Amino acid sequence: MLKSSLLTLLLASIGFAHAGTNVDMTITPLGTPKFDFDDGGQARLESLQANFGINHDINQRHNIGVNLQVARETWHFDQNPWKVSEPWKQLERVTFSVPYRYNSQNGWFYSATFDASNSKEKNADTKESWIYGMNASVAHAFSPTLLLGVGAGVYRQLEKTQGFPFLIIDWKITPSLTLANPFTVGPVGPAGLELSWALTPQFEIGAGAAMRQFQYRLAKNNPLAPDGVLEEQYAPVFLHAAYKIQPNWRLDAYTGVAAGGKFTILDSNGNELNNEKAKKIPFFGFAINGRF
Repeated sequence: MLKSSLLTLLLASIGFAHAGTNVDMTITPLGTPKFDFDDGGQARLESLQANFGINHDINQRHNIGVNLQVARETWHFDQNPWKVSEPWKQLERVTFSVPYRYNSQNGWFYSATFDASNSKEKNADTKESWIYGMNASVAHAFSPTLLLGVGAGVYRQLEKTQGFPFLIIDWKITPSLTLANPFTVGPVGPAGLELSWALTPQFEIGAGAAMRQFQYRLAKNNPLAPDGVLEEQYAPVFLHAAYKIQPNWRLDAYTGVAAGGKFTILDSNGNELNNEKAKKIPFFGFAINGRF
């Protein structure tokens, strides 16, 4: 969940300005206590995600990057609505993305990102687990403190093609108060919104929300749907604190609730077999961010 099925809360805001060649790294452990399904049973999640990216300024106007994200989730069930011992246990996702950005002389910014993800339960068929697509956006700097824009993404999921719009905003309301996008746009959804407050140059706090959806190809021996699909949907609402350890290193902590949790099982032909809802899912995690 959270950007990897309980959503994996990524720390990167949408950004358009880079200097030279930057190498970014983020490691994000995440977990939940036990939460309840509406139809009985409980589960909890442990997640670990690592992100590595290189962004290069071709010149003053053009920037291109290559990003790699690796995520693994381990699920633990204490009974469950599906009445099997382990509906699924370990989920894995590897995502490659190539972002391109262009900024014009008159304050317009254009971007396009191409993504390919392999998203599956452990031991599922790798060839049948690809999700791919792209998103594109246009934004304008209306002032030195306000960037606004819109975009759209289209992705071929495991059993369907899905599109969504999204808003780009980076608004410095006051020198210490900012409204901006807290996540990257990608196959799991748009960027969300976060209001953050810089208490000192090193420390800030914030609150935000987003929508996320994840699909995973299930293994051939899955007890619910061999070679089928697990689809998860969440709306995480979170509190965030960040501390800048050094100019290029930052520690982030998150806590919150993923509302509207829904788990849908599809068979190998894409037909819905059943869906189960979860009560509010508390989560907590942190991240170490470095730039070189």
